Amino acid sequence: MRLLYVHGGSRWKFDTEGGLYTDTSSNQDVWDRYLRCGSLTVVLRRDPGVYPPRTAAARFNAFDRSRADWVALPDLYRPASNWFCPRLRWQVEREIARQVRLADRVIVRGPGNVYADTALRWARRCRKPCLIEVTGLVWEGAWYHGPVGKLAAPWRELQCRRSLRQADWAVYVTRRALQKRYPTAGASIGCSDVELTGLDPRVLSSRLRRTSAQSGPLVIGTAASLDNGGKGQKVVIRALGLLRRQGWPPIEYRLAGGGDSRKLLACAERWGVRQQVKLSGCIRHDAMRQWYDQLDVYIHPSYGEGLSRAILEAMARACPVLSTAVGGAGELTDPGCLFEPGDFRQAARLLQKMSSPAVRQAQAMACFARAQDYAKARLDPLREAFYLAFMQEGT
Repeated sequence: MRLLYVHGGSRWKFDTEGGLYTDTSSNQDVWDRYLRCGSLTVVLRRDPGVYPPRTAAARFNAFDRSRADWVALPDLYRPASNWFCPRLRWQVEREIARQVRLADRVIVRGPGNVYADTALRWARRCRKPCLIEVTGLVWEGAWYHGPVGKLAAPWRELQCRRSLRQADWAVYVTRRALQKRYPTAGASIGCSDVELTGLDPRVLSSRLRRTSAQSGPLVIGTAASLDNGGKGQKVVIRALGLLRRQGWPPIEYRLAGGGDSRKLLACAERWGVRQQVKLSGCIRHDAMRQWYDQLDVYIHPSYGEGLSRAILEAMARACPVLSTAVGGAGELTDPGCLFEPGDFRQAARLLQKMSSPAVRQAQAMACFARAQDYAKARLDPLREAFYLAFMQEGT
């Protein structure tokens, strides 16, 4: 059985020696989910950069070409002029159509972009069974990508809603939030795509001891793209600036993720907290545990989110979490630790609250308990049974 996987939000990365990599959101464990169903072809757009091997190995996840086929498409979004190039658009259309015709089943991740929507259109035209993975809020995801994104947001939102209404199979990463926003009449399941392993009680014990013994400044962090305004890091920076003006001790803010950081650093300069903002860079998925362990609080200030894997990964390390009240975050984060998107004053008040070791210890226990519901051993059987049912449709 040939399975085609199309994702318009991720990119192939190449090194100077021809090595192939994906973003840190994908790894071999993720690909294994699909390989258990049959042979796999992965279609992503191509990152125009070429990286030194050491840099690529440190920042991205290697892709094993011996286990799955891959197709690299032109990037129609970067630079923006590519969107208006008929030749590139025709290349994308032609290659996706060809791959759909070759496939027995099609999986489309993250509808609402040209790659996903093209694959869905050709799957319907060729009458190929298709499953949609719903991972986020489409309007919000487009809105914070400049003027073009604002123009595209309404159309993308409508496209996503229509695609889900017509879908026969859908996987939502939330239990309720995305299902309410993008309902489907087809078969569906709510199952996060997070990979939580090693939920050892000693992780919680270590966190509680560390919190009791702490004497230095509070360390907080966010894991997200640095050049996507929708991720909300500026809100936290403004909150730190407000606390500084109120005379609170400095709080260190660590940023993990790729992208251009100049706008964030300029914001930190304006608010007088440049020395408090530390760039951690891109961190491989298997090294993120250590990064979370070094934080006192994880803060996720996004304007739009499905179900943040970063929140769950932080909770799995017994790290207290603050988050905006968007998407599926309310299914994870304690109601007393939620703030409205863009409200830096409310974020500042929650950071003041988290300065108490007793509060952080209570939240560490609550977060670690919640992470148990998303353990790999619990989610994998549910997800695998649903995907196998999809693969067996009509056979």
